[in-house]
Amino acid sequence: MKSNDPHKKLTPQQEQEFFSKLEVPYQRSKSEVWEKLSSVMDDTSSAEKKPAAKVISLRRKNVYVSLAASFLLLLGVGMFARFYTKTIEVNAGQFTSHTLPDRSQVHLNAETKIAYAPYWWRFSRKVSLKGEAFFEVAKGKKFQVTSDKGVTEVLGTKFNIRARGTSYEVYCTEGKVRVSNRTTSQVVLLPGQLAKLNNKQLEKSAKEVKQDAILSWRLKKFIYNTTPLAKVLRDVERHYNVKIQIALTDLDVYNYTGIFSRSVSVEEALKVICLSLGLNLEHTKSRLFTIKK
Repeated sequence: MKSNDPHKKLTPQQEQEFFSKLEVPYQRSKSEVWEKLSSVMDDTSSAEKKPAAKVISLRRKNVYVSLAASFLLLLGVGMFARFYTKTIEVNAGQFTSHTLPDRSQVHLNAETKIAYAPYWWRFSRKVSLKGEAFFEVAKGKKFQVTSDKGVTEVLGTKFNIRARGTSYEVYCTEGKVRVSNRTTSQVVLLPGQLAKLNNKQLEKSAKEVKQDAILSWRLKKFIYNTTPLAKVLRDVERHYNVKIQIALTDLDVYNYTGIFSRSVSVEEALKVICLSLGLNLEHTKSRLFTIKK
């Protein structure tokens, strides 16, 4: 009896008709032969279905590979955003202002460098600083400025940081800032207050400090009040991008008090300083000066 589907199972009536016409030359019953034949047909059917199982396995494998590739891509993008840093550096004799991603403003004094992660800014408003800068911080999440000697944290305020060598000073002009060193010392500043690092300890000014003395560079002036001569001359070197040789054995006894514009020439500025202290100035080379008695 013929069937369109070679693997289609016979009905009991069809089985009976089939066996009634079957001649068995061996010493086996018809039921044994049919059982053997059915087993072979089932094995053949199972073998033909195996390629479909392989196709399903390959599809799943492709899905897993795609998911893994997507994960690695996202991981790579995230790592780039987290660790990529943008650096702004100002050389001697120069000044600049820079806008951060949240519209906060940073005004950089000469010989100053800042760095931050622009693509990670929405998660962490953090700036590293070497030199001196004035910050106008937009309100938002915690804003942090890190230096070798200390950390300053704010939410939205204006302040000046001077972090040069072993010197570390923070001056608050608006709002409130928290200043800490790299160990345990910590102070909170209100407008007009100044914090200095002294012998690894932060000290807060007992009374209000005038802005002019701290922010003279922003006012384009030199303002000093009994300031060590060594510091004054270092400021002049940085502002004018020159070198000053000091031929004095008793430099520590000299302090300078005075005000003059940063727009005057370097020679004029040094003459004003030397005249008030009874010292002599020599212009030895193009950008080299010598101060002596």
